[in-house]
Amino acid sequence: MSFIIIPLMVLGLLGFLLGAGLGIASKKFAVEKDPRFDAILGILPGANCGACGFPGCAGYAEALLAGKVKPGECPAGGREVAGKLSEFLGVESGDARDVTARIFCGGDTSRTKGDYEGVKTCAAASLVCSGSTMCGYGCLGFGDCTAVCPFGAVTTRKAAPPEINEKKCRACGICVKACPKKIIKLVPKEKRYIIACSSQDKGRAVKQACDAGCIACGLCVKKCPSKAVLLSGNLAVIDYEKCSNAGECVRACPTKCIQWKKQE
Repeated sequence: MSFIIIPLMVLGLLGFLLGAGLGIASKKFAVEKDPRFDAILGILPGANCGACGFPGCAGYAEALLAGKVKPGECPAGGREVAGKLSEFLGVESGDARDVTARIFCGGDTSRTKGDYEGVKTCAAASLVCSGSTMCGYGCLGFGDCTAVCPFGAVTTRKAAPPEINEKKCRACGICVKACPKKIIKLVPKEKRYIIACSSQDKGRAVKQACDAGCIACGLCVKKCPSKAVLLSGNLAVIDYEKCSNAGECVRACPTKCIQWKKQE
């Protein structure tokens, strides 16, 4: 029996020695965690959305402690979280702004150029002739953005683009990435006007596809007192750095494609 017992004893002894060695090494070479780490995680919103450019809130917290980023670089937290982090760490918050997702389309998604029988997602539908809706630039209506929003801030509507609840929106940008038409953008919350159109077609083609599209008439450009509206190709766009929320653009727009977003 010795030919069995001796090898077992040797293996047991080796296992004990290796285990003890690993235990000693783990203590000797352990990297001590900054005691502020857990406190920072408690301040962060816990969305783990990656909008800050790091793998979750833990990654952003580590970057903050290493001095690689400023407290104001968490879109989901906005100014409130930036202020708390700035006070806790004793550093400047940086350019923190409260932003929200907005949908730059106000068309009728029931107006189609044919029946689509494929997978009922925007991503799949966009691969087939740019989608079945009349406007090749607008919302496809299958609700990919609704499906991916981790906060339940996006609601799919019948025959219209989804609606975003700004109270729930944390500006994580996941819906922005999910939209194949790129009609969802993050904009400052305090700016209440949007051009609810993304079409690059000329006015005549826009009218044929949508009753509420931008026809690039330029009236909004002329009427804006802060010169915040300009024409880019065949589409009016708002420079939010200049926008003063005057509202003259809405009153001037003949197709009513410029919308005022009510403060939640």
